[in-house]
Amino acid sequence: MSWQDSDAVRKLFVGNSAAKSVLRCLADFKNEKTGKCNPSTDTIAKETELNRKTVYKAITYLEEKGFIRRERVVLNSSNNYVLNLTASPDSPKNGSTVFGSTKCGTSPKNGLSVVPNMGRVVGPNTGHEPVNEPVIETINTSNDVYVRRADPGSPDAQKNAVNEGEKFNLTEPKEELTPKQRSAQIGSHCPHEKIIALYHECLPMLPTVRIWSEDRRKMLAARWRTLVNDKGYQSEEEGLGWFKRLFGYIRRSRFLTGETPQKEGHTWRPDLEWIIKPKNLTKIIEGKYHVQ
Repeated sequence: MSWQDSDAVRKLFVGNSAAKSVLRCLADFKNEKTGKCNPSTDTIAKETELNRKTVYKAITYLEEKGFIRRERVVLNSSNNYVLNLTASPDSPKNGSTVFGSTKCGTSPKNGLSVVPNMGRVVGPNTGHEPVNEPVIETINTSNDVYVRRADPGSPDAQKNAVNEGEKFNLTEPKEELTPKQRSAQIGSHCPHEKIIALYHECLPMLPTVRIWSEDRRKMLAARWRTLVNDKGYQSEEEGLGWFKRLFGYIRRSRFLTGETPQKEGHTWRPDLEWIIKPKNLTKIIEGKYHVQ
């Protein structure tokens, strides 16, 4: 996953909501080391909760507007997508000499982005004041953390999908999403960097996040998706507010902040990976580590 590209897509004006969801999905699947990005159409449809026909239209739109370029490496294999996140809906179609050049912030080799290694995610300096608002909400932390998605051809998928014609007709007003659809859309894009920044801001005494691996990314994304869907949150800020209250609640535990002596004088402090594990998160919310 390339966090730099994902953040660039978030700030980018694409001109089409479905196409932007597909572009963000491609950025999530881009290999930060090799620059390869080759998710299948079925994978993109599953991650964006769009049907295959809409995904095909979105990919064609992105290619025509110069946001992506498709490469077929081996016959009958998935496309490799080269991203151009400096394009705009009015920019020339792909094939321009600017696309894939160093003018777009990419390396001369194969037009693939060169992304520097990322270290700790640093949040704003607020003096590390504790958050005193208690956590009074609950979250489903069962092992079944991934949202089941209906098959593209099923009635449920058709009911939850936004009308395709309106998605790609930029001259007509778009149908508003239902609260359930809005929550599903927000839940499908976990703001990893912002949650890690809140963790560092609220809990500076706990271990620093230096590497956020694919397994950790999947675990946090599962917690985020379950939280947003269960609570019916309608904005990213609501979900981030829940995590900020959680971290503030953890800060008030002497055990979780390493202030309780252990055997032979050793101390123990949890890291973010330990906190977001389902069983541990459930115990934290139930107050198991807050001795009165």
